[in-house]
This record gives sequence, structure tokens and C-alpha cells, in this order.
Amino acid sequence: MDIKGKTALITGAAAGIGRATAIAFAERGATRLLIADVDEAGLAETARLAAGDGTRVDVCKLDVTDSDAFAALFDGDASIDIVFNNAGIVSGPPPYPGTPIKRIELLVAINLTSVIVGTTLAVRHMQAHGRGGAIVNTASTGALNPYIDDAPYAASKAGVVMFSRSCGALKDRDGIRVNAVLPGVTETPILEKLGGGERPEWLGPIMEGIRIHQPSDIAAAVVRIVEDDEMAGDYVTLSNDRAAS
Repeated sequence: MDIKGKTALITGAAAGIGRATAIAFAERGATRLLIADVDEAGLAETARLAAGDGTRVDVCKLDVTDSDAFAALFDGDASIDIVFNNAGIVSGPPPYPGTPIKRIELLVAINLTSVIVGTTLAVRHMQAHGRGGAIVNTASTGALNPYIDDAPYAASKAGVVMFSRSCGALKDRDGIRVNAVLPGVTETPILEKLGGGERPEWLGPIMEGIRIHQPSDIAAAVVRIVEDDEMAGDYVTLSNDRAAS
């Protein structure tokens, strides 16, 4: 799909990967961006950075766990061609199994349920308007590696991978391509959430031994997925291996 002239909806767009992807879509000539998040100040900054010649940016305050509000973004809008379900959280301290039950419920609601809901709403929207489309869901390399300290996070992201793979048949049926992107450790504000507001000490030695991605690296992968008309029910993994390209 050529991003030029298209409309894209991005959740989790107030910072990090979502912001970088909004900017990347604008640079590729998207006509309109709908950027959604609970962080209004962050959304305003993303809008400032992404707006440019030929790109209109609409800011949408959205809690992705509110399915009615999520659905309202699609109501009466015939133009959405691309959806990037990117909103996500980590459990934070204390590590599993000490993670509060309410936090686990919230994590699954944001990381997995909202991705399924957002994809479903997007698919129905695209089916109704008969133009096909591209949907990208943010998972994580954590989906592929068992991790006891944040087992709920790993499980939620593994769910995103399998859900996205299961939607592969939509390409031949409706011209709608659903795929996932699996970032490794990326320099985003979520790293502070691991320590409940600051980076935990244990993270330092780990980061020294790996290749840290920038949000723009992930955004570039999302762009490649959207533009690859053959890719459906698949995923792109961005390793933290220093030898990886």
C-alpha cells in the first residue's frame, strides 16, 4: 500500500513508537492522521511534530479499553486506510507473581483486548467501504521468550502475535492485511514504567550488552509492513542482537 494520500489511525501516539510512526507516515505523504492516547499533552506534541504540508492531524483523547469510545472513532468516517494498534503497558513493580491483580487485568485489557477490538473495528470499517486496508499490531520480542518477572506482559504480547497471524486469511477474502511488529528493547518512556517511575538498576547492565532500538527504527518497520502488499498474517521481529541489521 502506498501511504501517500491515505488516512491512518494510531493508538498510543503520545510518545515513543506511536509518535515516531505518526511522523513517518506524514513523511510518506499520509493525507490525514488520527492520533489517539490518554495523554493529551503528549498528543499535542505529536501533532505539532507530524503536521506538515499536505498532512492533517486530528487529536483524539482515547482510553483504548473503552470499546464504545474506540468504535466512535470509526463512526461516520469513510477514510481510514491504515490502523496501527500500538497502545501498551508493562506491569511494573513488584515482579510477577507479586503483580497486583488489577494491574494484570489492565495490562491484558490494553495490550491484548484493545488490539483485538481495534483490529475488529478496523476490519469491519474497511469491509464496509470495500477498499481493503492495512492493520499493524504492536507485540514484542517478549512474546517469543518466557519471562517470569513480567509473565502477564509476555503472555499478552504472545496473544497479539497469534491473533495477528490468525487474521492472515483476510487478505484474500477482503484485501485487508493484518500483521504484527515485535520490537526488542526500545528507547521509549515505557522503560521508566519498569521501575514504577524510574529505570530499575538491573536494567543498566542489560542495556549495555545489547543494541537499543530508537522509536524511529520501529516506525520504519511499520512503514515497511504497510507498504508490503504481500505481507499478511505475519510479523517482523526487531532483535536487540548487536549483529542484527
